[in-house]
Amino acid sequence: MTAPAARERAIREPGIDPWAIEAERAAAAAGFRRPDLRPVPRAQLVALGVLAALRAVGLVLIADAVGRGIGGLAAGGLDAAAIRAVLVAGLAGALLRAGAEWATSVAARRIASDVKRDLRARLWRRIAAGDVEGGGTAILAADGLDDLDDYYVQSLPALIAAAVVPLIVGLRILGADWLSAAVVVLTVPLVPLFMILIGRHTQQRTDAALSALTRLADHLAELARGLPVLVGLGRVEEQTRALDGIQGAYRARTQETLRWAFLSALALELIATISVAIVAVFLGLRLLDGTMELEPALLALILAPECYAALREVGTAFHASQDGLAALERAKALLARPLARDIRSRGRAEPAPTSAPSPLPTAGESADDRTRMPESSCSRRNPLPPVRLENVAVRYAGRDRPVIEGLNAELSGIVSVAGPSGSGKSTLLAALTGTLPADAEVTGTITGADGAGWAPQAARAFAATPRAELALHGAPDPEAALAELGLAHVAEAAIPELSPGELRRLAVARALARVDAGAQLLLLDEPTAHLDRAAAERVRAAILRRAAHATVVLASHEPETLALATMTVPVGAAAAPATAPVSMSHPTTETGAVTRNNRDMHEAAPAAPAGPADSAPAGPADSAPAGPADGPADRVTLASLIRPHLAAWAGAVGLGVIATGLGLALTAVSGWLIVRASVEEYIMYLLVAIVGVRAFGIGRSVGRYAERLMTHSAAFRTVDDLRLRLWRAIAARGAGSRRLLEGGAPVDYLVTLSDDLRDQLPRVIAPLAVGVLVILGASVTTWFVVPHLALLVLLVLAAAAAVAAALAIASERGAGRARVAARSEIVRGTSALASASADLRGNGASEAALAELDAAAARLAHAERRAAWAAGLGGAVVTAATSILACTVALLSPASPAEQVSVIALLALAVLEPIAGLVTAAHRLPALREVVRRLAPVLRPAPSAPWGDGTLAEPVASIALDDVAVQYPGTSRPAVTDVSGRAARGRWLVLDGPSGSGKSTILSAIMGALPVAHGEVRADEAPLPSLDERAWRSRVAWCPQDAYVFDSTLRGNLLLASAHDDAPDDEALHDALALAGLGALLDALPDGLATRVGAGGSALSGGERQRLAVARALLARADVILLDEPTAHLDAPTAAAMMADVRGATADRVVVLVSHRADDRRPDDAVVQLGSVRE
Repeated sequence: MTAPAARERAIREPGIDPWAIEAERAAAAAGFRRPDLRPVPRAQLVALGVLAALRAVGLVLIADAVGRGIGGLAAGGLDAAAIRAVLVAGLAGALLRAGAEWATSVAARRIASDVKRDLRARLWRRIAAGDVEGGGTAILAADGLDDLDDYYVQSLPALIAAAVVPLIVGLRILGADWLSAAVVVLTVPLVPLFMILIGRHTQQRTDAALSALTRLADHLAELARGLPVLVGLGRVEEQTRALDGIQGAYRARTQETLRWAFLSALALELIATISVAIVAVFLGLRLLDGTMELEPALLALILAPECYAALREVGTAFHASQDGLAALERAKALLARPLARDIRSRGRAEPAPTSAPSPLPTAGESADDRTRMPESSCSRRNPLPPVRLENVAVRYAGRDRPVIEGLNAELSGIVSVAGPSGSGKSTLLAALTGTLPADAEVTGTITGADGAGWAPQAARAFAATPRAELALHGAPDPEAALAELGLAHVAEAAIPELSPGELRRLAVARALARVDAGAQLLLLDEPTAHLDRAAAERVRAAILRRAAHATVVLASHEPETLALATMTVPVGAAAAPATAPVSMSHPTTETGAVTRNNRDMHEAAPAAPAGPADSAPAGPADSAPAGPADGPADRVTLASLIRPHLAAWAGAVGLGVIATGLGLALTAVSGWLIVRASVEEYIMYLLVAIVGVRAFGIGRSVGRYAERLMTHSAAFRTVDDLRLRLWRAIAARGAGSRRLLEGGAPVDYLVTLSDDLRDQLPRVIAPLAVGVLVILGASVTTWFVVPHLALLVLLVLAAAAAVAAALAIASERGAGRARVAARSEIVRGTSALASASADLRGNGASEAALAELDAAAARLAHAERRAAWAAGLGGAVVTAATSILACTVALLSPASPAEQVSVIALLALAVLEPIAGLVTAAHRLPALREVVRRLAPVLRPAPSAPWGDGTLAEPVASIALDDVAVQYPGTSRPAVTDVSGRAARGRWLVLDGPSGSGKSTILSAIMGALPVAHGEVRADEAPLPSLDERAWRSRVAWCPQDAYVFDSTLRGNLLLASAHDDAPDDEALHDALALAGLGALLDALPDGLATRVGAGGSALSGGERQRLAVARALLARADVILLDEPTAHLDAPTAAAMMADVRGATADRVVVLVSHRADDRRPDDAVVQLGSVRE
């Protein structure tokens, strides 16, 4: 598939992600992915080459020491000079090898950290610029780039070692025995040949697995963001099954890839084993007929496997690093994309910061003082330069007609953008802030719009608390800015726990802070939506206070807010009223498309109410409050996570022990065979050993292949079960902890921490068990062969393993925890950046947010380097200990037969790999425990409403609230109390009250998502606790405030309302959209129901998104409909028409409505007035 064809398919088909397209393109263009070393400085590559050479020299010295010691022992004994030569060569070789391996791991980790840090910084800047979108891109920047570790830490050093080690080792073999060197030279090329042949096939499988991973990542990100909608529609279990299916497909794809990758490793090991066997056969035959000495034969036997091992490690590391290579290519492809077009041009200099406006009057001031606006007349300073729009046109992808076309205007004063819902008001504001979607087609010029403060319709925050968010946006005094809008009491609250009204005021406060810091343009999209009258008056007063310091452009459907304007710019249908048709292709004047309202800028600001207007309901203090565990069953540990798959893990450990044991037997018997051949006259006495060597070699390779497959299968199944548990736990806690649903927390739990656990488990569980058993097995073998060395071997190996593991754990405990914390911080920060990029960009706060992410990346790099020092130090201890033991065995057993001593010496060299694996696993253990610790609070049982097993035989006819009080889990007091009311068919129940008074909380209690602390909720006189939970949830549909619109089609979003086997047809979907007032929009779309709505519904206006959510709720097969601010973002005529249609469509259902609009209620509705908020 060509690149243009791939891009066309991405546009035409739903669900196609750029990652997948790029993977297919890369696979089609080149069947084999060549490593790209360009990001690495040449000096670091040279350093790795020097270290590889030093390691090779160390190997040669160790082989010389072992060969000389055993050869001298076989010849009758070692004199003082020989002993001294063995000690010098052995110690020097052990120190060189250990030091070079340690330095290589540290240097490679530094390279990986530097490359990841650079790529992350560049990707973050593209995300912040709005050039790349999608949950997959955020996960690539946050989590996907960590796959580069395997590439730079394993593949790159192995590649360099493959070019250096065989050359040095081969030259030493040539100096000892030319025939053995010739065999090595003839057989070594088989390793890269098979590596390339199998690698070509593996590459295609890897690309397919990456596509599955991309779908899983995007699906998880969408599920996390839209979880409240899924809960409200009762679709959690259905989406759980979908999630299980997607991760099952990913597991199958990945395991197929692993089978081919491990088969490649199997083939390479078999080739190396057979080749070394050929060398051994030649050596043995020549030793039998006396044409070769034992010492050079031992040296060739010890060094020959190193020639193949260097190349084999390249193949193994290369296959292990395919995800990293793919991540690198995806990152480069995203960075190579063209920048999104911004039609704004700088037309004014950045002014000096203005003095902050005076705080609002307090309750003790006079009425005259409260209504008198501080001096802010435009006459007190030079008039602000206007904002000019010339021939501005915007057309969204998938739309035939532009939303805005040929708009010319000169904006000054307080400007209202007028038009019905969907006419392009938010589009115009997005054009002024440069935050239009990357795929939108934009033409024209905007001058003077740089340096703005912006409050979008659907605000997203980057920081954790309101105070931190305002500081990020440059507020001179965050406390005063919060107090001005009645938010002082939530200054340190978690932003995800704010009510929609509080979040709206925080967005306005951010924009006002930008003006206080010097911005001369204030852009506000629905600044008073979701607000009660008192809170709205605060916002309007604050807007007027900035009128002298900035041009204000606002869009609103509320008459009181529109009345602030001194100029009106109509868009959409309002741009050409029937009474005065005006072409938008000519400059506007006061009598044309732009009209000035009869309002003086000097008019006093509205009175500010005394006291706080709002307060967030008390919420959990943590993202996943766990509280004290109720008992041992509630404790979440590593053992409890793997217990359901204990048989698979036990099998993996057993296969690992068998494969490692066969490898040790292969090495030990090979040594015995060579030494015995030097004194044996007849080959028939050696045939059993020869056959054993061949069997051990094949068995080791096959056993290792089976162990790898079973280990990774067990890890995938463990993490898949864990991810489903996490998903259900987050869904269960969602209503009680908004923080758990926002800020990247779900992605952190479901993707980053879960994947981290999946990667760590195979590298910890099996290696720990295998390493311990190998130490015991080597000691027992020594007791049988050379009994007096058994205790020494046990002490040396156990002490080396214990000291190395203790060093690794001690140094990793702090570094590992810091690394896990930094990774989580990066994941959450990247998710917040992707979500809030438009808010940050529009407010000029992107650099401040990027600086925080850069600091987190620096902390991660520092933690990774500390971890590399620790891991390398532990490995160096084991390498030195086993190498010195191998070199000194002959010196410690002068009276023992040489063939028996050779078994122990070569066994000491062979146990290096499993014991080093044990140390590496111990090094990873603190990080693994930290991952489990972070997951534990979410996995512990969450407080939930009690349920019974009752059912309702008939459709629900009424809902009653009897003195209800609701308290969030983990808090000390109720969020709302003393609520009583009744809703019935044909008679709606309306919940009214100030922002934050608990209206949405009552809806959660009616759904059964929050337990009732006091009183009772009844359905047809049946208390909710007596009903079956699933049966009740199927009777209720909830349309939340700012309901999430999934990155799919109109059809896909609507079909979420019903079960898959009960999906409505297209006619029903058309009817639902018509009832919600979207019939005209649907008719104008060329693709109809198949039209993509963009990430978060970015291709729709705020009002269109809200109406789509209402249509989705109407499609649900529910008896009870809960509508939370359904007319927010709608103009009055559209809201009235939609509510009339909704009332007609729900005449046979029970409806509970939350709304600040008095026009949404009817005289016969039951109204419950909730009290003031609690602080």
